[in-house]
Amino acid sequence: MRRIGGWLAAGLVLLLGGMAAGCELGEITVAEPEDLLVVEIYLRVVEDRGEALAIVHWSGGREARPTTQAEILLRRGDGVEVTMPSVGLQQCMDEILPEDFFLACFRLAPGRGGAFIRPGERYDAVVTLPSGERLEGRTTVPGDFQLISPSVEGRVCGLPGQTLLPMHWTPSRGVWAYVPEVELSGLREALEPEGIPVETDPLILLGLALSEEDTSIVFPTEFGLFQRFSDEAEVLLALRDGAPEGVRGRFTISALDRNGTNWSRGGNFNPSGPVRIPSLFGDGTGVLGAVVVRELRVEVDNEGQLPPCLPGAG
Repeated sequence: MRRIGGWLAAGLVLLLGGMAAGCELGEITVAEPEDLLVVEIYLRVVEDRGEALAIVHWSGGREARPTTQAEILLRRGDGVEVTMPSVGLQQCMDEILPEDFFLACFRLAPGRGGAFIRPGERYDAVVTLPSGERLEGRTTVPGDFQLISPSVEGRVCGLPGQTLLPMHWTPSRGVWAYVPEVELSGLREALEPEGIPVETDPLILLGLALSEEDTSIVFPTEFGLFQRFSDEAEVLLALRDGAPEGVRGRFTISALDRNGTNWSRGGNFNPSGPVRIPSLFGDGTGVLGAVVVRELRVEVDNEGQLPPCLPGAG
């Protein structure tokens, strides 16, 4: 799936529970569970480009009632309203779903969302289906923030091999969690001379900060917190003093609202506990989440052909 705000490895997290069909155990018949309407709406601002993305589906995956005709209304605190248009699934999903799993995708692209979705603004969402179901929720997009260091023009910089990179940013007002993420490519080739196998390339590593004032992280030592006991443990150990030359990193620092933090669950990534907490209420469940994202690209290069990530390293 496409990652929302650059931080959700699970992207739009689908509630797939309840897919088990009814079955017989001796003389006992287990009833097929009732389908539950699930709506996930994400508002995001990525480097001043605003957009919104939503999916609508039933918990059992079946098309219990049509979802593509759903109406998703977003209302900003100043009263301005926008209805999210229905779009093809390819604009929401990178992965292939089972043929018998149905969902609808809605997207407010940056062209329309750029002026509508803004940091620090409050938004209400109202979701209605032709069959009568209705869900409502509210969130406030975290405040704007800026990357302080590295501070380079064009958001691209070079880092010497085997070097730690401290990163700092200004606080985002109202944030519930910061989720730093890096997508590392070129690891397989860079670590091959050391005989270290790299199963996943590019490799995505996450960090986490649960305080508005916790605005710093060090790459790579404080990334990969949720993967230290996974198959990537040997790779993480090889990176403890810095990435080798030839590795490229795409960094995102995401300021996440309370709703998104409380809904995000996947593998070892459970930033506010194991229980998923909804923020859309009514005839179903779901989330209205928001995130503000800053980006940086880093190339590990001893030649110094890019602006240096670290002062005095050029």
